Amino acid sequence: MPVSEGHSHALRGGARSDLHILPDGAIGIDAGMTLTKIARAGADGVTFEAYETPSGSEHPPVLAGGSRIGVTGALVDRSYGDSGAVRVQEIEAAARGVSALLGPGEGADFVLALLGTGTAFAAVRGASVTHLGGTPLGGGSFSGIARRMDPTLSYDAMIAGAERGDRRRVDAMIADIYPEGIGRVGPDLTAAHLSHAQAGSQDDFLAGLLNLHAENIAQIAASRAVIATIPRIVVAGGFAHNNPSLSSAMTAMARLFGVTLSIIPSPGFAGALGAALLAAEADGTM
Repeated sequence: MPVSEGHSHALRGGARSDLHILPDGAIGIDAGMTLTKIARAGADGVTFEAYETPSGSEHPPVLAGGSRIGVTGALVDRSYGDSGAVRVQEIEAAARGVSALLGPGEGADFVLALLGTGTAFAAVRGASVTHLGGTPLGGGSFSGIARRMDPTLSYDAMIAGAERGDRRRVDAMIADIYPEGIGRVGPDLTAAHLSHAQAGSQDDFLAGLLNLHAENIAQIAASRAVIATIPRIVVAGGFAHNNPSLSSAMTAMARLFGVTLSIIPSPGFAGALGAALLAAEADGTM
């Protein structure tokens, strides 16, 4: 079913009339473990949609009417293995979508941090994409831990609670030990995640939990960027979608490594858009 108020998730899309990079009728589908994301091209641009990923092998009612369909994602074999659509490797699809969303003049080389249920990294040098491993930290671990605390929480409620909360009530801060910071590490960074978890409110815990994910994912991404000698990280994926606290914490951590970090527009739909683009290119329509 489409993502709605009853299945609340920050990953909601709409028509992007300013995005005219796909032939009319092209469709890209990213069948993720949690959500299935769709990029559909029409006369007015590209429309982004998100569905709860079906629990069985049935297809969402999106394949009808698409003249060029590219599919990607962790569950692509289960959901679309016999559909006749063009299958696209997940990291390559995301990298292609990110490059398109960055637009011309934004530079061709970056380390992709793809934040979904887990997180994957890749070095993107022009058209070359090299997988750099990943981490099981991502939207899946964040929401799974949060629901152990309160099973009734929707994903949107978790993100909203983290925005309201103050992680300093549950985290031990560098400032608690070194008020001026130490070396390159400023006083506002974390000395120990959730070490005061019995203190503070539920929102404070959510803020600390979100920051735990942001700082650690960013450290891993920045290390990959340094090793790859590409001092730029571009973030995509559903966990980064409408998640400003995650973005700001990741940016601050990456800066310690001398690495810049940015988040693309509509980050949750990079894979779907990339699948559509690569399928259209394989079809010879681009």
